[in-house]
Order: sequence, then structure tokens, then C-alpha cells
Amino acid sequence: MGRLWGLWPSGFPVFLRAFPLKPGRFPLATLAAALVWQFFQANSLLLRTLDLSTGVGIGLAAMTLLLVNTSLVSLAIHLANGTPLREVWRKNFGWLTVSYFLLSALALLLARAYETPLLGGWGGWTVLFFLIPLYYSRFYWDEKVRLEQAFDATLEVLMHAFEAKEPETRLHSERVADIARDLARALYKDEAKAQDIYRAARLHDIGKIAIPEPLLLKPGNLTPAEYGLIQSHTTKGAELLSPARKVAFDPLVYNVLLYHHERWDGRGYPRGLAGHEIPEEARIVGLADAYEAMTAPRPYREAKTPEEALREIQELSGHQFDPRLVEAFTELWKENPIWRDRQAYLAAKEGSVSASTSSPHSSDSASPSPWEPGSRTSEG
Repeated sequence: MGRLWGLWPSGFPVFLRAFPLKPGRFPLATLAAALVWQFFQANSLLLRTLDLSTGVGIGLAAMTLLLVNTSLVSLAIHLANGTPLREVWRKNFGWLTVSYFLLSALALLLARAYETPLLGGWGGWTVLFFLIPLYYSRFYWDEKVRLEQAFDATLEVLMHAFEAKEPETRLHSERVADIARDLARALYKDEAKAQDIYRAARLHDIGKIAIPEPLLLKPGNLTPAEYGLIQSHTTKGAELLSPARKVAFDPLVYNVLLYHHERWDGRGYPRGLAGHEIPEEARIVGLADAYEAMTAPRPYREAKTPEEALREIQELSGHQFDPRLVEAFTELWKENPIWRDRQAYLAAKEGSVSASTSSPHSSDSASPSPWEPGSRTSEG
């Protein structure tokens, strides 16, 4: 390691410490980055009278460090589970590229500051001057993330408590969220966006906590007044989470809470929005919610098979669902994801499923859904 350190001019260790991947754990990556840096120190890159060697060397050394580190990790993941290398890198490390470009500029600044002492003949004072505000920014960000995680954990407990009231609907929100995330990935090719929709989908029925339990579990048809109360879970959910609007949740979450029961033809609720008036994230979660509900048993009807549910969704394309989403959903369904079959999904999530919780209530199987009178689909 001493010989390798000799390749690094003063300031290069500061450059390495500026990056989130820890180079000490990847000697090959640090060696490659050091060689790139040394090349540009030994070979000047001039633009007229401007020497670009240091800036370009820092930037390319940063990219080398990133690519070697992430390539090795991606290769290990690929060998372990067979996921395509490109997919592993895109999902786990693609977002780091921009930050590495920004951090290379910061690293150059800190390296230059270290080499040019402003106080006491030691450049570390200058570096420390820059690092103090960065440290407090990182501390603030960590606290914000911890607060959001604690808030999410509290909501998860509430959702599990709600789903525990009715065995037939256990893991309903989680399965809806998994379907919605896969559909969002297929549409946007953006993992961050897909994760945002997953998070919103986990909470889409949070408003049902405010609905009386006997009404939620009623086996027969609902009266208009009861149906109106059930419909209010969309607005109640938004009201319940409104204190966190500026702290933990962005508008996407509230769009899902409010509008996941709107219909493409304008016959949904709470506002009767139609077509592209409905936020796309709400359309995604609404389709996922309908499929999950169709394939889950309820006290008032039997569960549909995955094939029956898919056919119904396709038949309702352009009526209840966005045709573009139905096409994307159909393609995903043909790939046989784990969520396609509810029993396989439950088995994967929590072990074997007891027959008592999966058997339909045959005495009520012919009853129309009380969630949407006259509709061909039921809600979750």
C-alpha cells in the first residue's frame, strides 16, 4: 500500500474521502483511480494557456473509481442471482453518476484548499472550514430521513392493524403496491418514480381506518348512505395524512389517496374525474387495486382466477381503466410475476397459507359487490 500511496500527489487522499463508496474496501478501484490521476499529472492537457490537467484528472479519476467499484458489485450480484448486469447497475448505481460529477468538483476544490494553507501553515484548516457546513447539511438530511422512516413505520403498523381485522384482505396494500411499482417501472423506466408510487400505494386505503369495522365487513349489499361512507375513505385518508404534507409526503401521495377510485369514463369518485384529468399515479394504483381485489375472496363473493381478472380488466379498458395502462399491465401479467397469483404471493410473503383464510364464503358468492353497486369490479 505504501508503493501505491507514492502514486498520489498531496490532495488525492482528500479527493478519495469525498466520495460515498469507500475506496479502502476496493483496492483495485483506488489503484485504477490513482493511475488515471497520475497520467494527467504527468501529461499536461492544455487549452491555449489554460492547464486542464488537474480538473480533467480529478473528474476522470472519480468516474474510474465509480465504474470499477460499481462494476465489481454488479458482477457479484449478477453471479449470485442471474440479474442482467445492465439492470443491476441501472437500478442500484445509475443515480450515483450525477453526484460523482458534482463531488469531483468538490474534491478538486478541497484538494486545492489543502495544498494552499490560509492559516497556520496547514491546509487542513481550510478544508475544515468547508467541511463544517457540509457536515451539518448531512446531519440535517440524516435526521430528516430518520423522521420519515419513523413516520412510515408508524403508518405500516396502522395498515397491518387495519388489515388484521379481515383475514381475507391481509397483505392487500402490499400486493397492490408491488403491482403498482412494477407497472410504474414498465411505464417510466425510473426506479425512483416507481418507489414513490409504491410508497403511495401502501397507503392508498389508510382512510378506511376511519370507517366503522361492521360496515367494512358487512356481507350483504350496502345502502346508499353506507356506500357513501365507504367512498369517503379517499378524502378521509388525505385528511388523516394532511399534517405530514410539508414534512413527509409530496403531492403524488395525496393524488393516490384521493383519486385511486376515479374511472377513465368519469363515473368514479370522489370528483368524477375522467381520462387524463385523473393523475397517472392514481390510475396506476387504481388498476393494481382492482386486480388485487378481484383475485381476493370477500364475504360477498368468490375470488376470481388470475385469468378471469385479466379478462375483466381488458374488457373494462377505456371504461374503468386507462387503455395504455391495461396494455402495459397485460404485458407484465404475461411475464408471470409473483403477484399474479394471490396464493403464490401470500406463500412467498408469509409462508404457507391456511385453507381457512383462503376459502371463499360460498353462501354469498352470488351477491354483487357492495363496494361498487352495479359495477363488474370490486374495490380493495
